[in-house]
Amino acid sequence: MAVVKGTKSIAEYAIRKWLLNQGFAMEYFDLEVNGDEGLLRDRNGDSMVLRFDPVSKTVFMED
Repeated sequence: MAVVKGTKSIAEYAIRKWLLNQGFAMEYFDLEVNGDEGLLRDRNGDSMVLRFDPVSKTVFMED
């Protein structure tokens, strides 16, 4: 099981853990976290927005 280290917030920890559980190999992606929102980009420039809900303690993809 992969370990999540060096995060600056609970939201970042939850987002990184969610990505690892989904099978993302983080060495191929860049993640920027601002507040409860994360922007994940790949090397092709494609991106998706992830959001941490502090009430339900879950992470989900924005449409």
